[in-house]
Amino acid sequence: MATYSQLNTNVRNQCVTQLRTFDKTISWMVAATVQNGQSGTARRNQFLYHRFEYRNANSNVYNNYLDSGIYSGNIINDNDVIDSITSIVRRTVDLIEGRITNRSSSFNMCHASCHTSCHSSRGRR
Repeated sequence: MATYSQLNTNVRNQCVTQLRTFDKTISWMVAATVQNGQSGTARRNQFLYHRFEYRNANSNVYNNYLDSGIYSGNIINDNDVIDSITSIVRRTVDLIEGRITNRSSSFNMCHASCHTSCHSSRGRR
């Protein structure tokens, strides 16, 4: 029969292997237009990307998430298994949420009037 320590090690190794597959890139496109009645219109499309991942997770992040009712010589009840799964899923969600952070991106637009004055025959400023 497996000991609690052996089962705990197995759970840690199995769970962290799956957590290390979390690698998500979020992308979106921003289309902006600036319009000036006298000078014309400037348009710009910008693709933005942010990556969230947890490829180097340590197996200790799941240490002792196996329910204490699961050990050698004990009758394992269904609630012990359910509690273990619930704890592990909750831990995984917490770890992934910890990797998803607020990000910001910015870009500048050059309006037609700015472009004309900046690139006149006198050269770039």
